[in-house]
Amino acid sequence: MSSLKEIKEKVHSKIDTKYLFSLLEEMIEIDSVIGKEKEHAVFLAEKMQDLGLAIQLEDVEPERPNLYAQHSFSKTGKTLTFNGHLDTVEVCGEWTHDPFLPVYSEEKLFGLGSADMKGGIACQLAAIKALLDSGEDIPGTIHFTAVVDEEGYGVGAKKMLDNPIFGKGRTDGILIAEPLFGDSEKSPLPLGMTGKILFKILVKGVSAHAFRPEQGVNAVSDASRIVSLIDEISKTNSSFIGNYKIPHDFDFGKGSFCVLKIDGGYKTYSVIVPEHCEIILNRLTLPGETKESVKKDFEQLITDLKLKSKVSIEIIPPYYNSYKISKNHHLFQSLEVSFKEILSQSPKTAYMKMITDANTFMGEGGIPTVHFGPKGNNLHSADEHVYIDSLEKTAKVYTSFYLNSQN
Repeated sequence: MSSLKEIKEKVHSKIDTKYLFSLLEEMIEIDSVIGKEKEHAVFLAEKMQDLGLAIQLEDVEPERPNLYAQHSFSKTGKTLTFNGHLDTVEVCGEWTHDPFLPVYSEEKLFGLGSADMKGGIACQLAAIKALLDSGEDIPGTIHFTAVVDEEGYGVGAKKMLDNPIFGKGRTDGILIAEPLFGDSEKSPLPLGMTGKILFKILVKGVSAHAFRPEQGVNAVSDASRIVSLIDEISKTNSSFIGNYKIPHDFDFGKGSFCVLKIDGGYKTYSVIVPEHCEIILNRLTLPGETKESVKKDFEQLITDLKLKSKVSIEIIPPYYNSYKISKNHHLFQSLEVSFKEILSQSPKTAYMKMITDANTFMGEGGIPTVHFGPKGNNLHSADEHVYIDSLEKTAKVYTSFYLNSQN
């Protein structure tokens, strides 16, 4: 029987870089901007079938399917899930070439989604192919899942969580192919992520003639007091604003607030005291906070302002739970060991103020989840690219990760 080291060497030797790059080029040529993921899902389903995996396409919304695939190497061992998202952001900025044509230049591969995250998906498929092609006695079951809408409301991940074969309780851990390469402080491997609540704050005053404002209650003025308070919370170094304890976590720091929108006053010019104003507020949440607790605290904060307007607060989509994974968790340690094996250094790690589908998989579903993907740049902007020399290394880390996770 081959040793684990021998199996890894055999699997690494089977990484098919021609397959990897061809696959990535073809994916870049597919327009899978959010809302148009079907062609990409069908393309990957065909590639999975070619590799001999059993597949399932599950509609999340009309013409927007999640893709699930699996292969059991052995009846014993753990189930590990490689995951990515099918969608890209829309084309934005001034591209120097067609974003749907793969272009090689200066050790980079340019194209929409090349880094976020078609590059990572291509590496995952190349890793699965290498595991299959090795002919070695490999334990466990591999899942590959590709979901829609990560760049939007995350409905694909939520749908996957409920899948009876690939969802909650059906895997021992998930590795998401986000372009977080772990080689620098700018691209660390996450040990956790903040959650997110979106508040719609409705301020209702009383209309009156604007020449006699004292006869009314100005909703815009009262809304501005709320916005000013939020700004004060964001800027202060204190632990309290009045009786309000500012949320804080040792690893993440302060739970941040950001006003995204304020809308009030006339639509057509009119000399009227505005009786309605709406605020959309983004609030990053910390471990231990819930929708209910955050909403209750914020309602009390506004009550303490003693506004004349009536204020109601509604939580609107999307909502995400925060999460942390211990550096000592077996899944993260498997990734760390794999990273060291291939890149000959320890990965940089951080607790990050960002959202991925891990907030659904682990934050909501409790499935241990880690991130690692090829090195890229210009994400969500013009001339997005992935670094060519990071792709094969990433595929090798993925194969080692699968094997190390089985121990």
